[in-house]
Amino acid sequence: MKALTMILAAAAVSAATALAGEPYAKNDIFRPGEFFVGCNYWSKNAGMYMWREWRPDVVEREIGELAKNGVEVMRVFPLWSDFQPLTGVCAAGGGYKSYLQNDKPLSNPAGVDDEMVRRFRFMCDVAEKNGISLVVGIVTGWMSGRQFVPVVFEEKNVLTDPEAVMWQTRFVRHFVNALKDHKAIAAWDFGNECNCMGKTTQAEFYNWMEHIGSAIRLADPTRPVVSGMHGLSTCERDRAPIRLNGELSDILCTHPYEFYVGGCGKEAFNTMRTELHPTAESLLYTDLGGRPCFIEEIGNLGTGCTSDERTAAGMRCTLFSAWANDLMGCLWWCNSDQEVLEFPPYIDTANERELGLLRHDYSPKPVMLEMKEFQRFRKSLPFRKLPSRRTDAVIVVPERSAGWIPGFGAYLLARQAGFDPRFAGAEHDLPESDFYIVCSSEYDSSYSYLAQKRIFAKAEEGATVLLVYSAASRFTALREHAGLEVDYCSLSQSQQTFELDACPGRKIECGDSGTCKLIARECEVLGRTSDGEPAFSRFKCGKGTVLLCNAPIDREAIMRTDAFTGDKVQPYYLVFREAMKIAGVKRVVEKGDCPWVGITEHPAEDGSTIVMAINFEPRAITCPVSLKGRIGRVWLGKVNADSIELPPNEAALFEVR
Repeated sequence: MKALTMILAAAAVSAATALAGEPYAKNDIFRPGEFFVGCNYWSKNAGMYMWREWRPDVVEREIGELAKNGVEVMRVFPLWSDFQPLTGVCAAGGGYKSYLQNDKPLSNPAGVDDEMVRRFRFMCDVAEKNGISLVVGIVTGWMSGRQFVPVVFEEKNVLTDPEAVMWQTRFVRHFVNALKDHKAIAAWDFGNECNCMGKTTQAEFYNWMEHIGSAIRLADPTRPVVSGMHGLSTCERDRAPIRLNGELSDILCTHPYEFYVGGCGKEAFNTMRTELHPTAESLLYTDLGGRPCFIEEIGNLGTGCTSDERTAAGMRCTLFSAWANDLMGCLWWCNSDQEVLEFPPYIDTANERELGLLRHDYSPKPVMLEMKEFQRFRKSLPFRKLPSRRTDAVIVVPERSAGWIPGFGAYLLARQAGFDPRFAGAEHDLPESDFYIVCSSEYDSSYSYLAQKRIFAKAEEGATVLLVYSAASRFTALREHAGLEVDYCSLSQSQQTFELDACPGRKIECGDSGTCKLIARECEVLGRTSDGEPAFSRFKCGKGTVLLCNAPIDREAIMRTDAFTGDKVQPYYLVFREAMKIAGVKRVVEKGDCPWVGITEHPAEDGSTIVMAINFEPRAITCPVSLKGRIGRVWLGKVNADSIELPPNEAALFEVR
């Protein structure tokens, strides 16, 4: 037992050393400031059955075409049921008294099909020849809504059953040991969305990840282990929280499909909500999980959902945004259309047939050409990497309830207002900042008392804290910290309209699942409802300031379809813009009232600032700006002293000195 503990400790130290700066492998794709593009890969002739219906000529041709069109990284999958084809000798009354491999004796103790490993190595050879690095999703037992597990485990929960976990561990160790010498492999991945392979408690899922992750690292401590999961939660009580995955993975990832993540998919693919969703979700994972993150899967869900033209335009904005936020890379789902396949999931879910970068005849789709052009432009620049963006605020999300919806809403409103935030979880120490935005509560227990103490302590120390309040919020000592008293709360749904004193005539409408009536005491009221009640207030708290918006605008914005696109948007962002001014946020490029354009600033070592402006609208926008400095080099776009002219879904990249 002691020896095993020492081995595990040594593996952990090795992985930590690699993360601290030593390369994981010769083709490290996760260097800060770098950015790769690519795709997830199943051969076009057979999809998930590519290993049993093996066509090396198709694999070679297809990977060559992908490389020709700019693919640098592929995520690939040894289908578990094909690579470990366990059958068994059934005992009387059920259960297995021995295991076989395709009804024959095991060819090795792990029951792994050596021919499948040889085929996988061939694919690795082809990738290396074409300069493509690979992220390998090892335990691929779940794919596109279908389970692919060895037949002996079809009736078991493969995340909790001890025999299933034992054989997975054997498979992982055998597979990694067989291929760890290959130069094309850049990272190991637990597998595709393994949190979907069975229902678990948090402890059960933790144990599965710890078991499989340790098996990978013991076999190969030189490469990072990628999470590979989908739909992680901010709530620490859920079975797959972000922090747990950050603890057990070296690299985090997101699968930000617009229809499969809450609060998304409400507008066209090439509008702000959809284009910023991958950035916001990935930053949330990075900031709460404490690990780098990349976009591991993204797609338009087929031409039945989005035209080729809108797909390319939306992807352009997504790529520029991801690069600006140092998200390391972006992989499309998937390589080629698979319209000739007639087995599940391709016949169950029609859009699975047309998700590729390449058409079935190998011709590139517009989104493929867009990704290629993005990398061509990026690599034409005189600097190798974009300096890290500056951030102006911290969005505090609840960790005792779901925090994605209000966190995403707050992120979008901040970008509309003209500043750049990061995320933090309320139940842990908060990073240092002069400006905090506390998301609205879903339940009365969304923020613990200790979390509230941490939040108000930041104000007392000198920061500006904006509380986005809801009828479910239960902050104690509200009068002492915000200068307001609760008159009463009820479960009756409410709807209110209010204006800010700084923006007369700009009416803000917001609903709430309950009612919360506040009485202004010592605070200064900066915005009122149509009934004269305080809606936005300011209060001196210690050395700092507490602002309170008595309307869950972070949630309401996400629920509506008129908050982020169109000629006139609901002006929720005005609250954030006023809070930004009160907090004293100063930008090199101050944006005028133009909520459709997002701007990031990247301070360079020579004292200049590289600025990226992205038009998230499918129409031309002229964004008014005020510059603190003079325009230097312009690499993309038309930049004037008082405005930036942006075509539909286009970016500008320039320097301010």
